[in-house]
Amino acid sequence: MAVVIPNGNFAGNSFSIIIIVLLIVIFQLRERKVKLRSLIIMPVILSLFTLPIVYMEMYSIFNIAVIFAGLLIGVLMGMLIGKFMKVKIHEDGSMILKGSFLAVLMWIAIIIIRIYGRSVLSSMGIMDLNLLTSVFLIMALGAMISRRVYIYRIYMNFKKDNIPSKD
Repeated sequence: MAVVIPNGNFAGNSFSIIIIVLLIVIFQLRERKVKLRSLIIMPVILSLFTLPIVYMEMYSIFNIAVIFAGLLIGVLMGMLIGKFMKVKIHEDGSMILKGSFLAVLMWIAIIIIRIYGRSVLSSMGIMDLNLLTSVFLIMALGAMISRRVYIYRIYMNFKKDNIPSKD
């Protein structure tokens, strides 16, 4: 088995990138069994890493507006992705979730813009790369949280509809 270790030169090592992206796509698009309480784990972990990075970029009104717009876009994207996700709920409370192709495309677009957007942004002078990274991080966080809230609402509606009556 070969281990792929990134060396910092992602553009020159495209074969490694292709393998990593294919593995992530395969893992993301498979069906997996999820307990309700595990829906909160990844948003909490992502929040712990994302919020300090984003906070450091909130030093001007423009940056705050751009980050807030990124959060709003992320929340809307998460709701859209949640609508396309297939959720199967078992009697024991576990759910079978299949990843969304739209979420995987969003993730790939963020990586491509992060890697190749550096030269374009620096030449145009529109936006700092740190601000761009913060916007994409907050978009991913907003999308993840709103998608999980959407799945939670589906679960609660299922539970409400399947409560046995006491008649």
